[in-house]
Amino acid sequence: MTPQDAMSALNAAADPTRAADLAARFGEGVYLGVAPATLEETARDWRQAVAFPERLDLARGLWATGVFDAQLMAAKLLTQARIKDDAEIWAQICDWLELATTWPVIDALSAAGGRRIAADLSKMETVHALVQSERGLDRRAALMLSMPLAKLAHPTDAEKLAIDDVLFWLTYALQDADKDVSRTAETWLKSLGKHDVKRAKMVRRVVQSRASDG
Repeated sequence: MTPQDAMSALNAAADPTRAADLAARFGEGVYLGVAPATLEETARDWRQAVAFPERLDLARGLWATGVFDAQLMAAKLLTQARIKDDAEIWAQICDWLELATTWPVIDALSAAGGRRIAADLSKMETVHALVQSERGLDRRAALMLSMPLAKLAHPTDAEKLAIDDVLFWLTYALQDADKDVSRTAETWLKSLGKHDVKRAKMVRRVVQSRASDG
Protein backbone atom coordinates (compact mmCIF):
# COMPACT_ATOMS: atom_id res chain seq x y z
CA MET A 1 0.00 0.00 0.00
CA THR A 2 1.34 3.43 -0.92
CA PRO A 3 0.57 6.71 0.85
CA GLN A 4 -1.37 7.69 -2.28
CA ASP A 5 -3.54 4.57 -1.96
CA ALA A 6 -4.11 5.35 1.71
CA MET A 7 -5.06 8.96 1.01
CA SER A 8 -7.52 7.83 -1.66
CA ALA A 9 -9.21 5.62 0.93
CA LEU A 10 -9.35 8.43 3.48
CA ASN A 11 -10.72 10.87 0.91
CA ALA A 12 -13.44 8.37 0.05
CA ALA A 13 -14.52 8.39 3.71
CA ALA A 14 -14.48 12.18 4.03
CA ASP A 15 -17.39 14.02 5.62
CA PRO A 16 -17.47 17.75 4.71
CA THR A 17 -19.79 18.62 7.59
CA ARG A 18 -17.53 16.99 10.15
CA ALA A 19 -14.49 18.54 8.45
CA ALA A 20 -16.00 22.02 8.83
CA ASP A 21 -16.64 21.35 12.52
CA LEU A 22 -13.03 20.24 13.04
CA ALA A 23 -11.76 23.36 11.30
CA ALA A 24 -13.90 25.51 13.58
CA ARG A 25 -12.54 23.76 16.66
CA PHE A 26 -8.87 23.47 15.79
CA GLY A 27 -8.23 26.30 13.39
CA GLU A 28 -6.31 26.50 10.16
CA GLY A 29 -5.51 23.17 8.55
CA VAL A 30 -6.73 20.50 6.16
CA TYR A 31 -9.50 18.28 7.50
CA LEU A 32 -11.31 15.43 5.78
CA GLY A 33 -13.75 14.71 8.58
CA VAL A 34 -13.32 10.93 8.57
CA ALA A 35 -15.39 9.47 11.42
CA PRO A 36 -13.34 8.22 14.40
CA ALA A 37 -14.87 4.74 14.16
CA THR A 38 -13.88 4.55 10.50
CA LEU A 39 -10.33 5.61 11.32
CA GLU A 40 -10.08 2.94 14.00
CA GLU A 41 -11.46 0.18 11.80
CA THR A 42 -9.30 1.18 8.83
CA ALA A 43 -6.19 1.44 10.99
CA ARG A 44 -6.82 -2.05 12.34
CA ASP A 45 -7.15 -3.43 8.82
CA TRP A 46 -4.02 -1.68 7.59
CA ARG A 47 -1.96 -2.81 10.59
CA GLN A 48 -2.84 -6.37 9.69
CA ALA A 49 -2.15 -5.88 5.99
CA VAL A 50 1.13 -3.94 6.19
CA ALA A 51 4.09 -5.15 8.25
CA PHE A 52 7.06 -3.18 9.53
CA PRO A 53 9.23 -1.55 8.22
CA GLU A 54 6.86 -0.81 5.31
CA ARG A 55 4.18 0.33 7.78
CA LEU A 56 6.49 2.98 9.21
CA ASP A 57 7.14 4.24 5.68
CA LEU A 58 3.39 4.37 5.07
CA ALA A 59 2.85 6.29 8.31
CA ARG A 60 5.56 8.78 7.37
CA GLY A 61 3.98 9.31 3.97
CA LEU A 62 0.62 10.00 5.56
CA TRP A 63 2.08 12.37 8.14
CA ALA A 64 3.91 14.33 5.45
CA THR A 65 0.60 15.29 3.81
CA GLY A 66 -0.18 17.58 6.72
CA VAL A 67 -3.82 16.44 6.63
CA PHE A 68 -5.33 16.11 10.10
CA ASP A 69 -7.01 12.76 9.44
CA ALA A 70 -3.89 11.37 7.77
CA GLN A 71 -1.74 12.33 10.75
CA LEU A 72 -4.19 10.63 13.07
CA MET A 73 -3.93 7.53 10.90
CA ALA A 74 -0.12 7.73 10.91
CA ALA A 75 -0.18 7.55 14.71
CA LYS A 76 -2.70 4.72 14.72
CA LEU A 77 -0.57 2.68 12.32
CA LEU A 78 2.19 2.71 14.94
CA THR A 79 -0.10 1.72 17.81
CA GLN A 80 0.81 -1.88 18.60
CA ALA A 81 1.69 -3.71 21.79
CA ARG A 82 4.57 -5.87 20.59
CA ILE A 83 7.07 -4.49 18.09
CA LYS A 84 10.53 -5.95 17.72
CA ASP A 85 13.34 -3.41 17.51
CA ASP A 86 11.11 -0.39 18.07
CA ALA A 87 13.82 2.27 18.49
CA GLU A 88 13.11 3.92 15.13
CA ILE A 89 9.37 3.87 15.75
CA TRP A 90 9.75 5.41 19.20
CA ALA A 91 12.01 8.12 17.80
CA GLN A 92 9.45 8.91 15.11
CA ILE A 93 6.63 9.15 17.64
CA CYS A 94 8.70 11.56 19.75
CA ASP A 95 9.56 13.70 16.71
CA TRP A 96 5.91 13.94 15.72
CA LEU A 97 4.86 14.84 19.25
CA GLU A 98 7.01 17.95 18.94
CA LEU A 99 5.27 18.88 15.69
CA ALA A 100 1.67 18.08 16.63
CA THR A 101 -0.55 21.12 17.09
CA THR A 102 -3.88 19.62 18.23
CA TRP A 103 -4.83 17.48 21.17
CA PRO A 104 -6.44 14.68 19.09
CA VAL A 105 -3.15 14.11 17.28
CA ILE A 106 -1.22 14.39 20.55
CA ASP A 107 -3.50 11.78 22.10
CA ALA A 108 -3.21 9.43 19.12
CA LEU A 109 0.58 9.66 19.21
CA SER A 110 0.53 9.18 22.98
CA ALA A 111 -1.53 6.01 22.58
CA ALA A 112 1.15 4.68 20.25
CA GLY A 113 3.95 5.86 22.52
CA GLY A 114 2.32 4.42 25.61
CA ARG A 115 2.64 0.94 24.10
CA ARG A 116 6.36 1.50 23.61
CA ILE A 117 6.77 2.68 27.20
CA ALA A 118 4.94 -0.38 28.48
CA ALA A 119 7.50 -2.50 26.64
CA ASP A 120 10.46 -0.49 27.96
CA LEU A 121 10.04 1.71 31.03
CA SER A 122 13.37 3.47 30.39
CA LYS A 123 11.48 5.48 27.77
CA MET A 124 9.78 7.30 30.66
CA GLU A 125 12.80 9.64 30.63
CA THR A 126 11.23 11.32 27.62
CA VAL A 127 7.93 11.68 29.48
CA HIS A 128 9.58 13.39 32.43
CA ALA A 129 11.26 15.83 30.04
CA LEU A 130 7.93 16.72 28.43
CA VAL A 131 6.54 17.69 31.83
CA GLN A 132 9.02 20.59 31.91
CA SER A 133 7.87 21.99 28.57
CA GLU A 134 6.30 25.43 28.38
CA ARG A 135 3.82 24.10 25.80
CA GLY A 136 0.59 22.78 27.27
CA LEU A 137 0.26 20.13 24.56
CA ASP A 138 3.59 18.65 25.62
CA ARG A 139 2.51 18.48 29.25
CA ARG A 140 -0.73 16.81 28.15
CA ALA A 141 1.37 14.38 26.11
CA ALA A 142 3.35 13.44 29.21
CA LEU A 143 0.14 12.56 31.02
CA MET A 144 -1.31 10.63 28.08
CA LEU A 145 1.93 8.72 27.42
CA SER A 146 2.03 7.58 31.03
CA MET A 147 -1.72 6.93 31.33
CA PRO A 148 -1.32 3.14 30.89
CA LEU A 149 0.59 3.10 34.19
CA ALA A 150 -2.41 4.62 35.96
CA LYS A 151 -4.60 1.79 34.69
CA LEU A 152 -2.43 -1.10 35.86
CA ALA A 153 -4.38 -3.18 38.37
CA HIS A 154 -1.38 -5.30 39.35
CA PRO A 155 1.81 -3.34 38.58
CA THR A 156 5.22 -4.96 38.93
CA ASP A 157 7.80 -3.46 41.29
CA ALA A 158 9.37 -1.60 38.36
CA GLU A 159 5.99 -0.27 37.30
CA LYS A 160 5.25 0.89 40.86
CA LEU A 161 8.48 2.89 40.83
CA ALA A 162 7.50 4.41 37.48
CA ILE A 163 4.09 5.33 38.91
CA ASP A 164 5.69 6.98 41.93
CA ASP A 165 7.89 9.05 39.62
CA VAL A 166 4.77 10.28 37.82
CA LEU A 167 3.01 11.06 41.08
CA PHE A 168 5.80 13.45 42.02
CA TRP A 169 4.93 15.81 39.15
CA LEU A 170 1.27 14.85 38.92
CA THR A 171 0.61 16.95 42.01
CA TYR A 172 1.77 19.98 40.01
CA ALA A 173 -0.07 18.92 36.85
CA LEU A 174 -3.31 18.88 38.83
CA GLN A 175 -2.78 22.58 39.52
CA ASP A 176 -1.58 23.44 36.01
CA ALA A 177 -2.77 26.83 34.77
CA ASP A 178 -3.71 25.16 31.48
CA LYS A 179 -7.13 23.70 32.23
CA ASP A 180 -6.71 21.07 29.52
CA VAL A 181 -3.62 19.78 31.31
CA SER A 182 -5.19 19.88 34.78
CA ARG A 183 -8.28 18.02 33.54
CA THR A 184 -6.08 15.34 31.96
CA ALA A 185 -4.17 15.05 35.23
CA GLU A 186 -7.48 14.59 37.04
CA THR A 187 -8.36 11.76 34.66
CA TRP A 188 -4.96 10.18 35.35
CA LEU A 189 -5.51 10.29 39.11
CA LYS A 190 -9.06 8.94 38.88
CA SER A 191 -7.79 6.00 36.82
CA LEU A 192 -5.19 5.28 39.48
CA GLY A 193 -7.75 5.61 42.27
CA LYS A 194 -9.89 2.82 40.85
CA HIS A 195 -7.35 0.24 42.02
CA ASP A 196 -4.86 2.12 44.20
CA VAL A 197 -6.84 4.25 46.61
CA LYS A 198 -3.86 4.74 48.94
CA ARG A 199 -1.64 6.43 46.37
CA ALA A 200 -4.51 8.47 44.94
CA LYS A 201 -5.43 9.83 48.37
CA MET A 202 -1.79 10.65 49.06
CA VAL A 203 -1.68 12.81 45.93
CA ARG A 204 -4.88 14.58 46.98
CA ARG A 205 -3.40 15.35 50.39
CA VAL A 206 -0.25 16.81 48.88
CA VAL A 207 -2.25 19.07 46.58
CA GLN A 208 -4.56 20.19 49.38
CA SER A 209 -1.62 20.89 51.68
CA ARG A 210 0.11 22.96 49.03
CA ALA A 211 -3.09 24.93 48.42
CA SER A 212 -3.44 25.60 52.14
CA ASP A 213 0.15 26.75 52.44
CA GLY A 214 -0.32 29.05 49.43
